[in-house]
Amino acid sequence: RGDDVQWLVYWVVFAFFSLIESFIDFLLYWIPFYYAFKLAFLMWAMLPQTQGAKFLYDSFLKDFLKKNESRIDAAMADAKKSADTIASELASATGELASATANAETKKDD
Repeated sequence: RGDDVQWLVYWVVFAFFSLIESFIDFLLYWIPFYYAFKLAFLMWAMLPQTQGAKFLYDSFLKDFLKKNESRIDAAMADAKKSADTIASELASATGELASATANAETKKDD
């Protein structure tokens, strides 16, 4: 159980780190040895001996997530609704394309 919690906390911290990094990547590119520092940070966060991810989660992320839980849930619901709409439109367009292709092939054979 403890190992599972440690890894779940690590992946939450990693997701936040990756999200922030994706927005400021163009600036981080210019920092010398950034990727070495990133590797050291991720190792510190990941290793069970350092408990870095737990420290970051308990110190910063837990309060942030609790405070913004309703906003995060609303954003996730909107994203799911949008994804469902896009998936249904894609399925419809794929069906129409397959039908049109089949019709073109039958006309070509005639």
